[in-house]
Amino acid sequence: MIEIQIVPSDIRRNVRYVFFDRRRVLVAICVLTVVLAAILGSMAAAPTVIRKVYKDNYVKSMRVESDIQRERLREAIVQMTSLERSLEDHQVRVEKLITIYGLEHNLGQGGFSFPLKSKDSSDLQLSDAQHREEALRHSMIRLQQQLDLLSQYEAANAAMVRHTPSILPVPADQFVLTSPFGMRISPFTRAADFHKGLDLSAPTGTPIYATADGIVSFAGQYPLRLSANWWRFGNVVVINHSDHFVTIYGHCDTIKVRRAQEVKQGQMIATVGNSGWSTNSHLHYEVRSDLEQPGTYVAIDPRIYILNYQWTNEANLLMRSRTSKEYQDFDPLPPSFTGKGEVVRVRSKGRGRRRA
Repeated sequence: MIEIQIVPSDIRRNVRYVFFDRRRVLVAICVLTVVLAAILGSMAAAPTVIRKVYKDNYVKSMRVESDIQRERLREAIVQMTSLERSLEDHQVRVEKLITIYGLEHNLGQGGFSFPLKSKDSSDLQLSDAQHREEALRHSMIRLQQQLDLLSQYEAANAAMVRHTPSILPVPADQFVLTSPFGMRISPFTRAADFHKGLDLSAPTGTPIYATADGIVSFAGQYPLRLSANWWRFGNVVVINHSDHFVTIYGHCDTIKVRRAQEVKQGQMIATVGNSGWSTNSHLHYEVRSDLEQPGTYVAIDPRIYILNYQWTNEANLLMRSRTSKEYQDFDPLPPSFTGKGEVVRVRSKGRGRRRA
């Protein structure tokens, strides 16, 4: 038995006695032991719990930060892709001018410098983005070099630039390309032949514009007795551009210019029609040049020269124009088309008969 006396500070109050038998003492000791063990266990486990909580919070914060960085990278890649597309559009235009002026040899080796494109921008890593950024930087430097070269050339050859056919001969929103430059199946003979220009389908009466400054060397229908091939173009306008280019506008409905008339780029010279051998209302637009073979006007793909319209796969067109120099056996231009021969008297007709 254990006796505990509780003596109050006030002597007037009675002393209190608490008695514990042996069993109660053992129970109390056991309870205290358990409590003490729990306290000591908690103190021992606290660092592990704290570390786990800290680790979970750290991992969570890092995951949030990673998501933020990934989103920023994705936005940067989207902007980079937009910049690549814009840069490629400018490069196509510049490469066109370089090809037109024959300046590709002045730029050394390396060919086209379009930026690299990734298969899936959503899967790009930081290293891929850095690679694309570096490619863009080099492309922009090359583009600036090309622009400087073009600026110097155009300043020194202003007259040549004005006489280079470089725009669409019809409004951009009023035509459909039905037959490009190159091999095709003839709509008349059903045999393979080489198409020397572009067939631009458009409604009858659609305006036709001169694609560069020049002098009209022919206007009307070429006489059948002199050439059946050229007679088939119906009402035709031919413009000589400083003796380096000749542009031909065939199957016209009405002609708005006369021979020996000086015209400016963008001036209306005729309207789209269906004259001559034609299956529908369209313009046959042809460009001949003697830059590759002086004295001989060779047909070239007009799409390479058109700067105010973007064709499908223009980069491939440019590559092919630079690497393929095999000239077809084109019909030679009549002397009257180049303005160096005898004047052919013709009568312009309003609308030719359609022949299928």
